[in-house]
Amino acid sequence: MSIHDIRSKVIPRVISLVPSATEILYFLGLEERVVGITEHCNYPEATIFKYKVGTFAHPQLSKILSLQPDIVLADMALHKKLIEELQYNNINILSATPTNVEDVFIFMNKLAQLCQTEITVQPIIRLLKERIDNLSQKTNIRHPRVFRLMNTDPFFTPGPRSFQYDALRLAGAHLMDFQSNDSYVKVSWNQIKEFDPEVILFCGIEKGQEKPLKCKGCTSKYPICQRSVDDIITAEWESITAVRENKVYPISCGAICRPGPRLIDGIENLHRLFSCSHG
Repeated sequence: MSIHDIRSKVIPRVISLVPSATEILYFLGLEERVVGITEHCNYPEATIFKYKVGTFAHPQLSKILSLQPDIVLADMALHKKLIEELQYNNINILSATPTNVEDVFIFMNKLAQLCQTEITVQPIIRLLKERIDNLSQKTNIRHPRVFRLMNTDPFFTPGPRSFQYDALRLAGAHLMDFQSNDSYVKVSWNQIKEFDPEVILFCGIEKGQEKPLKCKGCTSKYPICQRSVDDIITAEWESITAVRENKVYPISCGAICRPGPRLIDGIENLHRLFSCSHG
């Protein structure tokens, strides 16, 4: 099916296999186009009423085909085999795999074009982008050394090809330099110690906060998203500036892990955090 064929339809039928893409559809007011999503597409709350075609990692081809979609929003790496099967069935694929924040806006614009809603959606996208542009104009701020901890054994952090890395940079963070251009990078304890972060952000919860439910399909016995500062900061961390100054902060998945509209909120909140931490 061609783009022209899709645009000739009154209301294209859309299936989203990516949680952030689902958020974008709702944010842009395109939820009526959505005929199916995955079990991991859990925001906003209204998604509970949508038909589920499987999990994010394992969507089911038979369920997707039964809904006769015109467009499927997918991750090019994670859903590579499925995409080939969908294209064989003449279904148009739109990739939802941004490597920086600008890619999020590009994806939104492409989605608006396919859903024939450019006129109504463009102002929404433009206002969202202006919020990022406004942050980039604030030059008289100090850029603290920030380390984003995604895993502890081994240590993983966003790399230069990750939208999270770009989001942190836009928020005002001074980040590690990497020889690698990967999306996510494994780092050693010596690298962390040499970098000596002034702020540490980790996927986790506040001390005493109720643990979130494990994501369906998660195989980790004790995922970092269920841990607090006391669970991850051991005695060896006491030499790190962020730990000595009590600037280790848990952040929720919705704040920076999903490249959708809430990512912009997360960037602004982190910008304020960095400014206050080093005011």
